[in-house]
Amino acid sequence: MHIRNRVAVAACSGLVACLSAQPALAQGSPWIAEPGTGSVNISYVNQNAREYFRQTVKGTGALGATDANLAQNTVWIGVNYALHDAVALDVQSAWAQSFVAGAVGPAGGQESYSGLYDSNIAITWRIVDELISDAPSVAVRVGAILSGNYDTGYINSLGDGGNGVEASLLIGKFWDAAGISAELGYRNRTSTEVNPMAVGAGMSVAEMVDIPEDMFFNLGLFIPTGGRVTIGVDYRMVNALSGIQLGGEGFSPSRFPGLEEDNHIVGGRVIANVTEYVSVNGFFGQVVAGRNTAASRIVGVGLSYGFGGSF
Repeated sequence: MHIRNRVAVAACSGLVACLSAQPALAQGSPWIAEPGTGSVNISYVNQNAREYFRQTVKGTGALGATDANLAQNTVWIGVNYALHDAVALDVQSAWAQSFVAGAVGPAGGQESYSGLYDSNIAITWRIVDELISDAPSVAVRVGAILSGNYDTGYINSLGDGGNGVEASLLIGKFWDAAGISAELGYRNRTSTEVNPMAVGAGMSVAEMVDIPEDMFFNLGLFIPTGGRVTIGVDYRMVNALSGIQLGGEGFSPSRFPGLEEDNHIVGGRVIANVTEYVSVNGFFGQVVAGRNTAASRIVGVGLSYGFGGSF
């Protein structure tokens, strides 16, 4: 496969997915560009749901009472830069706006919120390079999560509100006819303060709710269909290691960040190299199974610009 296609796939490999009402940070990549080169990536993502999983049972629940649609629009911007032939830095952040008609009754809050979503800063170290080895490319990624400026405790809050760290192992390999990548990781975030204005917060001051630790797994298959176009198929899974249940003991809307949220997302994408430095992509996904999470449909488009040399 041409190096330009591999770099375009690496730049566009993260399917922006959804956890409850908020998007998850894009996945890492086992492929690193030449030292001193990188890419700038901008994407727009829309996700919406009319059903959600109350624990593991799918239904309309409170959304169905008002025929509400839980939706969020997110604009992501990310920069990836190769510091060394085996080390790359990536930074990503986003602005998001959510909406749900009537704030879904008992959950309370406004119909719409907007603001800066969580940011992520990470270093990827490639341990094995498939270009000089018969083995697949292998890399380790370690990142910091910085919480955005939004209120938690509403069904359409932009996120869970915690800072944290994540680490993952990445493996990838390209052949002439196809490429594959996999990521297995762990995420740990700090507790977040219960929003005193949210339903169920009571009169307590500075009460904290724990955000569960997550294990996550991302799998991608990429098939080039010509010199400029690549088709991809994605599977993403997030498994919270603890947490409270929707409608269960200790639950109230103010404690949404403490939910045990699991999801399984299946999706696909098309990546097209417009020029040597510019690629565009379109992607979609669907939450097909989960726990305490929205059954969201995800669609988006993105643009990537490579800089610092020739691909």
